[in-house]
Amino acid sequence: MRCRRDLAYAPVMAIVTRFRKVVKDRVGRAKPTECGHTVVELDGVTYFLLESYGSPDRVKTGGTSQSLHFDREQAAELKRLLEQAFPGI
Repeated sequence: MRCRRDLAYAPVMAIVTRFRKVVKDRVGRAKPTECGHTVVELDGVTYFLLESYGSPDRVKTGGTSQSLHFDREQAAELKRLLEQAFPGI
């Protein structure tokens, strides 16, 4: 199901324009969180949107912490990278 929202006044946190491989010496501990997803249209471009929400430890809980927008090209690249990381999915 495709969800359309009027994003004219919503702040865009991040539109992914490319992926680059990085090498990490250390990785911080991550806390479990829910991830919301939807399909939105902004300025005539369709995006797959992922967003995570504030942990219960934060002063303001339940709000969006991170938001990533993927257009068709970057969604295809993300799919390729996920299949590379997790063969057979």
